Amino acid sequence: MEIGIEIKERFSLVHVNGDLSEGDLDKLGNAIDTLMKKGYLHVVLDLTGVSFMNAKGLGALVNHWNHVRFKRGDLKIVGLNSRLLHLFRVMGADMFFDAYRDVSEMMEKTGRLPAIA
Repeated sequence: MEIGIEIKERFSLVHVNGDLSEGDLDKLGNAIDTLMKKGYLHVVLDLTGVSFMNAKGLGALVNHWNHVRFKRGDLKIVGLNSRLLHLFRVMGADMFFDAYRDVSEMMEKTGRLPAIA
């Protein structure tokens, strides 16, 4: 799994590519924790490049969501494929996360559009 981070004007974007396996959960958690410590409280997790995640991975995401919410931030998800969307629904995680088709839809629906000078 590879993680890339982009700092946008109104949120930070964490790109995840590859399968989200048990060994990668700490790496993702560390990336989110680093952003939170630096004051980036609005985190968007882009899972477009993730083809597989198991229930343990989803549980870890819920734990990260709780941690971010405790710090008065938010964690949104974009780019779920049909398999991951099904996992989120079956496990009830769709009740926790705001999930969007892509970053553009998230920006439009949450009002996180870039400021125009």
